[in-house]
Amino acid sequence: MIASRAGNAGAAPAEEGENQVMANPPPLARRIELGALLRTYRERAGLDLGEVAHALGWTYVQKVGLVESGKRKLAATEVAALADLFRLTAAEREKVIELGKEARRRDPGPAFAADFAQTYIALEAAASHIKLYAEELLPGLLQTEDYARTLLEEGGILSPDEIDLAVARRVERQRQLSGPALRLSIVLSESALRRQVGGASVMQRQVDHIRELASLPNVTLQLLPFAVGAHLALGTWFHVLHLGDPVVTFVYVEALTESDFYDRPPHTEVYTLAFDRAQRAALSPAESLAVIDDHIRQHTME
Repeated sequence: MIASRAGNAGAAPAEEGENQVMANPPPLARRIELGALLRTYRERAGLDLGEVAHALGWTYVQKVGLVESGKRKLAATEVAALADLFRLTAAEREKVIELGKEARRRDPGPAFAADFAQTYIALEAAASHIKLYAEELLPGLLQTEDYARTLLEEGGILSPDEIDLAVARRVERQRQLSGPALRLSIVLSESALRRQVGGASVMQRQVDHIRELASLPNVTLQLLPFAVGAHLALGTWFHVLHLGDPVVTFVYVEALTESDFYDRPPHTEVYTLAFDRAQRAALSPAESLAVIDDHIRQHTME
């Protein structure tokens, strides 16, 4: 697990307090990606944390762990030294050196967000494939402004100005869905469509919005009906994010005031399996669109 960070009463979860969307993935995302790769290469080389620290002349072993969790930047000479120590191939060396350059860029200052929220949004901006599983609550990437505003106001921890800013930035985050760079796979429980957030008119616009998103070529949306019954993902809410080449996988699980990130087995394997099983149990994309269309027709006639 790369991070488990508690929030506080004035800090909003990642789906509420949102950092600015960058044209390029933020340095934080690249530091996390680089750290995960370096840990993989260290383990492949059969070295422990102390051996790496000794080889690079670092005075405290903890620095290795901080680097591998994305919490410390590396100088260019340190990246090169690690590449030599781990005996990377030319392609692997080129990859980590390039990641090191991007990771050393200056981080933009967040407007307001808990640390775990900043981490998630950085990873989201860098991901090539995001898998979303949701039951009661629609993820931020799918929410309309009215739906998002209703949730943020219900939280009671943000001022009106902060709510306006959070809603605007949530909409800004969604713009990445219109391009082919991001692949988005979604499994929504039937309850996510039936849960009335903000009243009938808000939900009507929200369902229309989901229908539009599901029509995008890079988005696959499937509904999981109540009739499916018990399944591995039941009772959870999580995101699986794939970054980089070679692919690094992260799992993000969020609660009201804290979140967990996992970046290694068995956690990543279990959540990936849970998503795959939910996806297989769900309606096909075509069947899901038909259900959404029927839902829209029913509410239009009311």
